[in-house]
Amino acid sequence: MPRRLPRATLMESLRLTGVLVPPGAAHAAYGRDPLRSRTLLAALESRYGGRPVLVRGLRGPVLLILSKRDALRVLSEDDDAYGPVLCERPFDLSADVLRPRFIAIATAEAEQVTSGVLDHARLNSCWQRVARRCVYGDGAARDEELTRLLEGVMRAGRWRARRRQEILSGRYDARIIDHLRRAEPGSLAGLIAETPEPESRGLMQAAFWLMGLGSTAAGLTQTLALLAAHPPHRKSARADPDYLRACLREGLRLWPPVPALSRVTTAETEWYGVTLPAGSTVLVPVAAHQRSPRLPYANTFAPEIWLDGTAADEWWARPGCDGVNLTLAVGTAFLAAVLRTARPKPVGRLLSPHRPLPQAIDLTRLRVSMRPLRRDPAQG
Repeated sequence: MPRRLPRATLMESLRLTGVLVPPGAAHAAYGRDPLRSRTLLAALESRYGGRPVLVRGLRGPVLLILSKRDALRVLSEDDDAYGPVLCERPFDLSADVLRPRFIAIATAEAEQVTSGVLDHARLNSCWQRVARRCVYGDGAARDEELTRLLEGVMRAGRWRARRRQEILSGRYDARIIDHLRRAEPGSLAGLIAETPEPESRGLMQAAFWLMGLGSTAAGLTQTLALLAAHPPHRKSARADPDYLRACLREGLRLWPPVPALSRVTTAETEWYGVTLPAGSTVLVPVAAHQRSPRLPYANTFAPEIWLDGTAADEWWARPGCDGVNLTLAVGTAFLAAVLRTARPKPVGRLLSPHRPLPQAIDLTRLRVSMRPLRRDPAQG
């Protein structure tokens, strides 16, 4: 193990492990409270001059990235030395051809959440149905057990319950295989069936897409709650896809479902004169940078930063891969369909336009009341 890179103390490692260091999730690190580590990260950056720091992780040493320059190096799509943890790189699927179909699915399903009191459980149930239909087709629409199994696999991984994870993974894989073999046209499974790749890789890719799409539910709940507390000044903004996409990105920036990105070195890499062996875990704590104290909008709902170029210079706001862009497009269409017929009104005072937004959010406490919009008599 390298001996000249800075090492976090035992206490620093313990604190970081609880909020950032990956416990074995597929391609990202999940923490209990990602922003709780912001002060600690700032102290480490100051103490070590922004150099990467070796942290004692649950499964070995982790290289914690603190500077913008190093983050760009690790996340660069041009460098094959850093691959997603425990997940193969996506093979060349031109999934964007399915965008119209996915948007149509999201628009249709959105009708379920346009009235009454909407909480995260209700919205999540609706959105997971969208995700299943997009990935596996309409035949998977009612397969709620598939989603429960995926959540169970991820939960077991976080708690290092290896035996339970193996059992649930077996059940999950068997269910996926059944859906993949249907190869329903207009779904990702149908597209995978047309790709000359081994079945095991198709299995991995389908699971990866379902997890990625499904994780957007939290961002959608947060965005609707933010729009309820901070309604746009212009009524037309509710129908503007660019504005709604910016709102969704803000919901994800303020309380990201994935607080840190993990990579594993596929070859020996050199860091500040020290060689890091292949197979080393490298961690980029994105969440802390997205609400850094240096940002004037850190703790405010500021969708305009995605529209006026303010966020364009931030490394954590890079456009992302085709899968991320497709997911944002489908999520934006879902929001647009909801807001065409209803307006979210706040329930409770968890989010307020008169004070800074909280560092962490409890999704179970977020509720909005969906009020039907009055129809313009001139439209008939």
